[in-house]
Amino acid sequence: LVKRVSAHEIIGHNPIMMDVLAKARKVAPTDSTVLFVGESGTGKELFARYIHNNSDRATKQFVAVDCSTFSPSLLESELFGHVKGAFTGAIADKPGIFEIAEGGTLFLDDIANLSLETQAKLLRVLEMREFKPVGGSKELAANIRIVTATNKELKSMVQDGTFREDLYYRLNVFPIYLPPLRERRDDIGRLAYHFLRHFCKKTGKRIEGFTENALTVLINREWPGNVRELKNVIERLFILADGEMIDSAVLAAHLHPNRKISQSSLVPTTLKELKEAKKLLLENGFSHIERGFVINALRLCGGNVTRAAERTGMKRPNFHSLMKKHSIRAEKE
Repeated sequence: LVKRVSAHEIIGHNPIMMDVLAKARKVAPTDSTVLFVGESGTGKELFARYIHNNSDRATKQFVAVDCSTFSPSLLESELFGHVKGAFTGAIADKPGIFEIAEGGTLFLDDIANLSLETQAKLLRVLEMREFKPVGGSKELAANIRIVTATNKELKSMVQDGTFREDLYYRLNVFPIYLPPLRERRDDIGRLAYHFLRHFCKKTGKRIEGFTENALTVLINREWPGNVRELKNVIERLFILADGEMIDSAVLAAHLHPNRKISQSSLVPTTLKELKEAKKLLLENGFSHIERGFVINALRLCGGNVTRAAERTGMKRPNFHSLMKKHSIRAEKE
């Protein structure tokens, strides 16, 4: 069964994400080819499913293929199928994904990993709406919508000769940029609570939420793995938490597992251990809190440093020093 994805499952009120959802909603009823561009973990497959579920093809198959997980020869066979005897081990005819997804939607993730030979065959599918199985002589019809995604700059690959220019323009009919999580920090809290509720419902374990300090730490992390990484972190924090709230202590145990302090040593037994635990928690948490303090002040004052300093009760040089310490730049000096 195809996993249904509706608008309410796409968490985010950030203006960029609202624009992404609006574009996905408009292009869904059409049969246009869509290209999602964004870092790994930003939700490209989620939006691809949303487009499929809101199209005329919703009752048909949605098939997702990660082009980076197959060798060029195996991927070609997976996509187009093969006939008996096409290569060693081909003991019978095998339908490919294009045939399996007939009438539906095919999502090709990491499209930049296609070999030039496979790119040429994909181009033919897009232009002629037909394909030929590996080793076959008969063309088969391809009534299928193609949605693709990449975390690479395809234009640069075209210039380098590693991606076909004609295919690039065929795929780039309706491009949609998905922002990294660090560009939509105002959604991190919503996502964190969404995942927390999900794990509570799934396991029956009851956790009310996050302390203010813990949430500040989460909001100010860089999240190189984006939403996927955030979900994994929330799951681990959920498992580690013993109380009703996920606090900075649980965060410290998870985010810095190689430090001397661990979940088992969060309750010190000597004064020395108590001082070490206090120092570690301050190092782990306060820097993030301090950075969040500066970012929040600037956000509330439209990026104006002078007004932000006044609002927080700090002298401008001191506030500016904090900005420099955390590599924060303001829109208005």
